[in-house]
Amino acid sequence: MSALRPRAPEAIPGQDETHQRMLDLLTSVTGAALQEQPELIGFEDHRPQRDRSSGDSWRGLQTLCHVSALLAATGRRDTSEGATAALIEAVDTVATAHGMLRRSHREGPGMTTISWASPPGDLLEMLLGVRLALRAVSAPFLPGSLDPMASTSPSSALSPLTPPPRTVR
Repeated sequence: MSALRPRAPEAIPGQDETHQRMLDLLTSVTGAALQEQPELIGFEDHRPQRDRSSGDSWRGLQTLCHVSALLAATGRRDTSEGATAALIEAVDTVATAHGMLRRSHREGPGMTTISWASPPGDLLEMLLGVRLALRAVSAPFLPGSLDPMASTSPSSALSPLTPPPRTVR
């Protein structure tokens, strides 16, 4: 084998693939949470989504990571121990189906934070207080889109697709 032989090219996803993966993950997770606790009613964007620098590069090109909107349930959740355990299990099942493993579980006064991560580096966070909040952060991706997605938040009557940003003149 020659030392000059090129290695197999490393695969790094693009923006469109990454945004679709985050939308699929959040749609599945919010759907599972609503199925487990319908009293959550729905989810709305509490903080806006953004693509930010991943702090890394690929072959000299700066990569980005996608931080989804913080999706907050509009209804109050059932905070009983059994209902909380069932909600965590429902989200855990969906995260596992998306190739994620539980990364951390921290409990504090009135708040529990659980996160899952995938081998490529996607992250899912669930915040359990009086309300439920969810956020996803993607692994690094190459910027540039042929068909930009308006939002990675699941579309519902309570959380319509975010309009694309307007140019400021």
